[in-house]
Amino acid sequence: MNSKTLAIFTTWLATATAAQIAFVDAVYAECEKNYENGGGMIVECYTPDEIVAEFETLSDVRELCGLLVEQALNTRWGEDNDPEVGRADRFRDWG
Repeated sequence: MNSKTLAIFTTWLATATAAQIAFVDAVYAECEKNYENGGGMIVECYTPDEIVAEFETLSDVRELCGLLVEQALNTRWGEDNDPEVGRADRFRDWG
């Protein structure tokens, strides 16, 4: 396992297929690596079942994270040094 997050879902691991485990592990690992770039939402809020149901590829995950970063950027009310601006800049460096 590459991710730290997946290990806590022991019940799910016992019932999931090898392909599902590999995909969810890849999603969590990618989002952990890019936690401050928008991936934190997936790590903190999505269960493995939700990841399998909602996403087909890592590109789908990245697209959602980008949309969430953009949404936060569009609803900010402060200055150009708001955390949302920094998060949007870091999202461009995802990967």
